[in-house]
Amino acid sequence: MTLEISFIFGGLSTEYDGSVTSFANILSSYLALPRAERPFSVRHLYHISRVDGLVRTIPFNSISTIADLEPYISETSTIPGRTLLSTFEAIESRNEYVVNLLHGQFGEDGGIQTLAVISGVAGSFGDPHVASLTMNKYAMSAFVSSLFPAEMVRVPKTTLITPRNVDQSINIAMSLDRPFVVKPNSLGSSLFTQLFYDPPSSEQEIDTLLRAIFTHDTAAVLQEFIPGDEYTCGCLISSSEIIPLPIVKLEANNDFCGRDQKYSSNVAKKTVVNVNDDISRRVQNITTSIASSINLYNMARFDFRVSADEEIWFLECNYVPGTAKDGSFEKMLHSYGMTVVDLVSWITSNSKTFKKPDHYIMYDRL
Repeated sequence: MTLEISFIFGGLSTEYDGSVTSFANILSSYLALPRAERPFSVRHLYHISRVDGLVRTIPFNSISTIADLEPYISETSTIPGRTLLSTFEAIESRNEYVVNLLHGQFGEDGGIQTLAVISGVAGSFGDPHVASLTMNKYAMSAFVSSLFPAEMVRVPKTTLITPRNVDQSINIAMSLDRPFVVKPNSLGSSLFTQLFYDPPSSEQEIDTLLRAIFTHDTAAVLQEFIPGDEYTCGCLISSSEIIPLPIVKLEANNDFCGRDQKYSSNVAKKTVVNVNDDISRRVQNITTSIASSINLYNMARFDFRVSADEEIWFLECNYVPGTAKDGSFEKMLHSYGMTVVDLVSWITSNSKTFKKPDHYIMYDRL
């Protein structure tokens, strides 16, 4: 029997564009395949508008090219939408399996995962608690730090900054005599991420950046900068095993990969590292260990820095990796021998849907 799936994409987060780009690459790759070679059939496409937050249900039989999506996802669309809750109720009644391609807030932070559990919707959403942990850079850094000995993997010194302690944190930053990175605590795509080589001379710039972050996030992190090379490693997670993917090295002119460097092919170079390379093996082992220690589902991607003396430093986890064309995760997949379409087929065939545990305990029967 042919697999039948639906997709949800778009959203209200600052990573809306990344979600649309991820979906567009999967859809265009799927449409490019002859019908007889498509490993699954598509039932519905669900687009969450960033304008009104409503869901437009796109019947797949109306789509033959990427351009056919425009009337449904346009910011001026007049096509009627419905709330996410009512959409999920309809999805559950039709017993659909949904692949989640929402990034950022309410896509990777436990929000959509919780709604899926409550609504009984089957799909690639995963565990709400784990999604919440991985989206929180400060909490995830603390978790990884407690998981490994320093000789295996280290975590940069990290300070959590909130609107309540921002002035105190800036004073601490000004006292540091080394470069550091300021970034949002729970936004992805390296949004608002900036490296400061000389903190004392950048006080006003740091304050302005933090104020900008606080309009989109409840907290920021100040993290010591680790000179070296940046690597990223993805993994596939089935119900029985974790498969580390080939790692990708990111190279930028100024030794730092912020948003501009990561998302511009003219600035950052992305290279798949030889699988037999020592760094590659170590990073893959660490990736597997982290993924084995928390209840991850389907796929994930982890970012690292490797210093000149080959110490490995953990940076963050991406719960729903982007699948954009020529992105890091797609390069890993291609090196492993998979396309983004194969990825979707693999997830629906090999992974499991998160089931809410029965929390009610009848003590009199224990």
